Amino acid sequence: MQSVHAVTQVSITMPNVPSSLAKVGDRLRAASVNISAISCTEGPQQTIIHLIVDDMETAKIVLKELGAVTITEVLAFKMKNFPGAIASIGREFAAADINIRNIYATTCGKEAMVYVVVEDVQAAMELWKRWKERNGNTAAMAHSH
Repeated sequence: MQSVHAVTQVSITMPNVPSSLAKVGDRLRAASVNISAISCTEGPQQTIIHLIVDDMETAKIVLKELGAVTITEVLAFKMKNFPGAIASIGREFAAADINIRNIYATTCGKEAMVYVVVEDVQAAMELWKRWKERNGNTAAMAHSH
């Protein structure tokens, strides 16, 4: 099993008002689309809701009536949850001159699930594989989507 892989992120631009998240959630629920990860990028007038879902094609269809929908390939991996984990990711990507456009993560005990948005996902995947080889189990652990 791969420890790092690309997944598709669906993003929708919505008005920055209290009902936006509820509308997105209701549309996905009604279509039986499950959210694996979510992040919001707030602006003064608009918010961008970034989603990793179990049915991207259905999500695109049901969300397009609410706002502009974009699709982005992102890097997804599990890693050990330890002090300095995010700093180590930042250092590795910086050393390879790969800019992180967006990152979101969640932890559950000793593990973290991390999603990283970069310009070149394939280059980032190769970097991650080399980092794992150098760092063993400290880096990635298997994840399937």
